Amino acid sequence: MGGLTAYTYPVRDMRRPLSIALLLLLPLAARANPVMVDGQSLIAFGIVAFWALVIESSIATLALVSSGILIVPSFIALIVANVAVFLFAFMPLTSRVSLWVLEPGVVLADALAIKLLLSAPFLQGAGFLGVSWRRALVASLLGNATSLFIGVLGSHAPWIVHEAGGLD
Repeated sequence: MGGLTAYTYPVRDMRRPLSIALLLLLPLAARANPVMVDGQSLIAFGIVAFWALVIESSIATLALVSSGILIVPSFIALIVANVAVFLFAFMPLTSRVSLWVLEPGVVLADALAIKLLLSAPFLQGAGFLGVSWRRALVASLLGNATSLFIGVLGSHAPWIVHEAGGLD
C-alpha cells in the first residue's frame, strides 16, 4: 500500500515580490504638496504625482471593465488623459480658482475624457456595452477621490488643517 509522501513546495525567489511591495509603499515615504511645488519638494512631488496618476487611472479602468473595454489600452489612454487634465486644466487654474470649485471641475473633465476616449473603437472589446455618462462620472469620481487621498497621504498630515495667518 502506498505510504504517505511529502510534497515539497517549490522555493520561490522573494526578491521580486519584495521589490514590488517596496515600490508600492514609496509614496508613503514621500512628502509633497500637490498644489504648491517648490524646489525642495519637486522630487517628492514627482513620486507622489506618479503613483496618484497610476492608481487613479487603475481605479477608473477597473470601474469600467464590466462595460467590455480593452483593459491595457484603456488604462494607457486614461493615463494620457489624466496627465492632460492635470497639466492643462488643474495646474493653470490652481492659483485662480478655489480647490472646492476646481476639484469637481476636474472630475467632470475626467468624466468627459472617459466618455470621449471610450467611444474610440480601438479601446472597445468584443463585448463592449458602451459607457454611460453615469458610469463615466462614477469612474472619474472614484479615481479622483483616490488620487486626492494619495495626495493627502503624501503631505503626511491628512488630519491637520493648515491655515494661513498670523497670531490672533
